[in-house]
Amino acid sequence: MPMITKGMASSKSSRWDAAYSPVSMPRPDAQFYEPEQPYEYEVARRWWSLPRSICLPLQQGGWCQVVFSGRPGGAMGPDVRDAVLRFISSPVQPQDLPVGQAEQLEKVVGDVEFHVRSSDWRTHQHQSDPVYNHVLLHIVMVCNDSQPTRRQDGTVIPTCTLADVSAAHKLVSFPLVDKRLEAWPCQQLSDPQRHKLLQRAGLLRFEAKCHRFLEELHAMEPAQIPELEPYDRSLFLALSEGLGYGRDREVFRALGMRLLLGRGELSAPLGRSLCPAPLDHSRLHVLMNLFSRWRPPGIWHTLCACLLPPNGANDPTLILNELRACFRKTGLSMARTDILLCNVVFPFAAAVALLEQHELLAERARMLYLQHPGLPSNWITRSMCAQLQLSKEPHGSCLQQGLHYIYQQTCREKDCSSCIIGLQRI
Repeated sequence: MPMITKGMASSKSSRWDAAYSPVSMPRPDAQFYEPEQPYEYEVARRWWSLPRSICLPLQQGGWCQVVFSGRPGGAMGPDVRDAVLRFISSPVQPQDLPVGQAEQLEKVVGDVEFHVRSSDWRTHQHQSDPVYNHVLLHIVMVCNDSQPTRRQDGTVIPTCTLADVSAAHKLVSFPLVDKRLEAWPCQQLSDPQRHKLLQRAGLLRFEAKCHRFLEELHAMEPAQIPELEPYDRSLFLALSEGLGYGRDREVFRALGMRLLLGRGELSAPLGRSLCPAPLDHSRLHVLMNLFSRWRPPGIWHTLCACLLPPNGANDPTLILNELRACFRKTGLSMARTDILLCNVVFPFAAAVALLEQHELLAERARMLYLQHPGLPSNWITRSMCAQLQLSKEPHGSCLQQGLHYIYQQTCREKDCSSCIIGLQRI
């Protein structure tokens, strides 16, 4: 009786075992042997072991430089998200290219999918699944199919066969195109430098959100619903979208539009179920509560009374607790409440303050943002902490939002030449 391994099931959960080692349940009469073909976790292990800037040969010809290997995907969808790749169509060896030519090629950001055999792409029906439309590279161990790897949108993506190069030495000795930096520039800052830069980046993110709200308010049409407060349309739609952070924010915003104005197209939600997931269901319930409970007094009127209490109180802790209580009454969790406050309410208040030239409101919104104790961890903050080699996430929402800003501006594409923290441009 052969050894039973979790790799045989080829499940997504097995791919990210820290040691990529099989879990065995031996029997007394078991005979142990190495499989003729590796399991998918072996493909994953080799991918995560690739050195920086490695160039991989493609089945279709040319090369793919792995500038950044990305982050592990979730239980559903591609195996790797946000990999940064550079495709080199030249048939010559990368080290034979003219100096600087490879660096001038465009970098692309997308997903990577692992399989043991190239035919598994169709076996798993990825060619008809739009979730895989951002896959840029197909990594396999065995190329057993002459048909191209085609996504649902019709795009053909290149395939790399790791079995073409032995895992022992040839893979790691493949030519590096970019040898200028042994470490990422952002990993070479002192703690005080990093703190200052992250805070400034967090404020830049706050100001960017504020100006987007300001543009919306300037372009705001006259109220289409008589009892609707002037600012509530923009604020309610932003809160609706915020409830969908980490889920399907476009669908949540469209649902907010449908509730508010009775119109708006609803796109198909992600997933195959006709019923919403429990988390989506609870957030939709909160959306209904926001609409029904706050509509008579007005959402902005309710929140503004907390930001600027009639008694003139200015204790940030008391004000934050009052704002939290408003959202908690609708059934929203504390974690999601804080996310909405930092990403929507505070920058929206700053936008209104600019529009009305209200200095106290502007100072209050900025103060609450800077002093907010912190938000829940997410994959961006965890990824950026690993990138910056931080032992733990920075304290305070402003610094955490700074991680988001840097990731979205430059770090997602690993554009170190423009990175505000890598070059200390702030």
